[in-house]
Amino acid sequence: MDEFSLALVWLGFFASIFFGWYYYIQARNKERMALIDKNADVTEIFRVRRHTFRFPWMRLGMIFVGVGLGLLLALFISSNTTIRDEQGDTMGVLVIGSMMFFGGLGAVVSHFIDKPKEN
Repeated sequence: MDEFSLALVWLGFFASIFFGWYYYIQARNKERMALIDKNADVTEIFRVRRHTFRFPWMRLGMIFVGVGLGLLLALFISSNTTIRDEQGDTMGVLVIGSMMFFGGLGAVVSHFIDKPKEN
């Protein structure tokens, strides 16, 4: 029975991708046909667009720097203090929390650094 349920999961996954693509193409075609019926300018729709993709190295680097700073801070705090809870250890919470905080801070800083470049 496990193979059957796994096959159903994969079938559902690929069916959802196919139907999502199908309905996207169908909606785009209906929109274009409606514009043609209204005698609207369709040259904007059918012109070839250049897609320029820039990988966000700056944002990715700032996030990694933030996560690294969070790890360093957690290591520093855990080695210099004795923070404990009922079970006796809060190192995991400290590491995860500082990584998330400084990683998010790095993402916000990189957003504001990259913002003037986009304009």
